[in-house]
Amino acid sequence: MVLDFVEEKALALATAIRETDEYKDFLDKEDELKRDEAAQELLCQFQEKQREFVSKQVNGEVDQDLLSELTEIQAQLNKRESVTGFLESYNNLINLLSEVGEIISKQIEFDFGEAYRT
Repeated sequence: MVLDFVEEKALALATAIRETDEYKDFLDKEDELKRDEAAQELLCQFQEKQREFVSKQVNGEVDQDLLSELTEIQAQLNKRESVTGFLESYNNLINLLSEVGEIISKQIEFDFGEAYRT
Protein backbone atom coordinates (compact mmCIF):
# COMPACT_ATOMS: atom_id res chain seq x y z
CA MET A 1 0.00 0.00 0.00
CA VAL A 2 1.50 3.29 -1.11
CA LEU A 3 1.06 6.22 1.22
CA ASP A 4 -1.04 9.02 -0.24
CA PHE A 5 1.78 11.59 -0.30
CA VAL A 6 4.14 9.12 -2.01
CA GLU A 7 1.50 8.30 -4.61
CA GLU A 8 0.94 12.02 -5.18
CA LYS A 9 4.66 12.56 -5.82
CA ALA A 10 4.85 9.51 -8.09
CA LEU A 11 1.93 10.82 -10.13
CA ALA A 12 3.61 14.22 -10.36
CA LEU A 13 6.79 12.52 -11.61
CA ALA A 14 4.80 10.57 -14.19
CA THR A 15 3.16 13.81 -15.36
CA ALA A 16 6.57 15.47 -15.64
CA ILE A 17 7.91 12.55 -17.69
CA ARG A 18 4.89 12.75 -20.00
CA GLU A 19 5.83 16.38 -20.68
CA THR A 20 9.38 15.58 -21.82
CA ASP A 21 10.47 15.74 -25.44
CA GLU A 22 11.65 12.12 -25.16
CA TYR A 23 8.20 10.87 -24.19
CA LYS A 24 6.37 12.97 -26.78
CA ASP A 25 8.79 11.89 -29.51
CA PHE A 26 8.33 8.25 -28.49
CA LEU A 27 4.55 8.54 -28.85
CA ASP A 28 4.92 10.21 -32.25
CA LYS A 29 7.35 7.58 -33.51
CA GLU A 30 5.21 4.76 -32.13
CA ASP A 31 2.23 6.15 -34.02
CA GLU A 32 4.28 6.43 -37.23
CA LEU A 33 5.37 2.81 -36.87
CA LYS A 34 1.80 1.63 -36.32
CA ARG A 35 0.68 3.46 -39.47
CA ASP A 36 3.47 1.97 -41.59
CA GLU A 37 1.69 -1.05 -43.06
CA ALA A 38 4.80 -2.40 -44.76
CA ALA A 39 6.74 -2.28 -41.51
CA GLN A 40 3.87 -3.96 -39.66
CA GLU A 41 3.83 -6.77 -42.22
CA LEU A 42 7.60 -7.21 -41.91
CA LEU A 43 7.34 -7.26 -38.12
CA CYS A 44 4.69 -9.99 -38.30
CA GLN A 45 6.83 -12.02 -40.68
CA PHE A 46 9.86 -11.55 -38.45
CA GLN A 47 7.99 -12.67 -35.33
CA GLU A 48 6.60 -15.72 -37.12
CA LYS A 49 10.01 -16.75 -38.47
CA GLN A 50 11.58 -16.07 -35.08
CA ARG A 51 9.09 -18.40 -33.37
CA GLU A 52 9.86 -21.10 -35.94
CA PHE A 53 13.59 -20.62 -35.47
CA VAL A 54 13.41 -20.80 -31.67
CA SER A 55 11.17 -23.85 -31.84
CA LYS A 56 13.65 -25.66 -34.04
CA GLN A 57 16.57 -24.48 -31.94
CA VAL A 58 14.95 -25.89 -28.79
CA ASN A 59 14.80 -29.24 -30.56
CA GLY A 60 18.49 -29.02 -31.40
CA GLU A 61 17.99 -28.04 -35.04
CA VAL A 62 19.77 -25.17 -36.74
CA ASP A 63 17.90 -24.07 -39.85
CA GLN A 64 20.33 -21.93 -41.85
CA ASP A 65 17.67 -21.06 -44.44
CA LEU A 66 15.37 -19.78 -41.72
CA LEU A 67 18.24 -17.84 -40.17
CA SER A 68 18.92 -16.27 -43.57
CA GLU A 69 15.26 -15.31 -43.88
CA LEU A 70 15.35 -13.69 -40.44
CA THR A 71 18.49 -11.79 -41.35
CA GLU A 72 16.92 -10.56 -44.59
CA ILE A 73 13.73 -9.42 -42.86
CA GLN A 74 15.82 -7.66 -40.20
CA ALA A 75 17.76 -5.87 -42.94
CA GLN A 76 14.50 -4.74 -44.55
CA LEU A 77 13.22 -3.51 -41.19
CA ASN A 78 16.44 -1.59 -40.60
CA LYS A 79 15.89 0.28 -43.88
CA ARG A 80 12.47 1.58 -42.78
CA GLU A 81 12.57 5.04 -41.28
CA SER A 82 9.54 4.28 -39.11
CA VAL A 83 11.40 1.39 -37.49
CA THR A 84 14.71 3.16 -36.94
CA GLY A 85 12.95 6.28 -35.68
CA PHE A 86 10.89 4.25 -33.24
CA LEU A 87 13.94 2.38 -31.93
CA GLU A 88 15.88 5.61 -31.45
CA SER A 89 13.00 7.29 -29.61
CA TYR A 90 12.45 4.16 -27.50
CA ASN A 91 16.12 4.11 -26.48
CA ASN A 92 16.00 7.83 -25.66
CA LEU A 93 12.98 7.31 -23.42
CA ILE A 94 14.58 4.30 -21.71
CA ASN A 95 17.72 6.37 -21.08
CA LEU A 96 15.64 9.15 -19.54
CA LEU A 97 13.80 6.69 -17.29
CA SER A 98 17.11 5.10 -16.32
CA GLU A 99 18.51 8.49 -15.33
CA VAL A 100 15.39 9.19 -13.25
CA GLY A 101 15.81 5.81 -11.57
CA GLU A 102 19.45 6.59 -10.79
CA ILE A 103 18.51 9.92 -9.24
CA ILE A 104 15.91 8.23 -7.04
CA SER A 105 18.38 5.48 -6.09
CA LYS A 106 20.98 8.04 -5.04
CA GLN A 107 18.48 10.05 -3.01
CA ILE A 108 17.18 7.06 -1.07
CA GLU A 109 20.61 5.37 -0.98
CA PHE A 110 19.20 2.16 -2.38
CA ASP A 111 19.86 0.87 -5.89
CA PHE A 112 16.51 -0.69 -6.71
CA GLY A 113 17.70 -1.34 -10.27
CA GLU A 114 20.52 -3.57 -9.08
CA ALA A 115 18.24 -6.56 -8.72
CA TYR A 116 17.50 -6.40 -12.46
CA ARG A 117 21.15 -6.16 -13.51
CA THR A 118 22.35 -9.33 -11.79
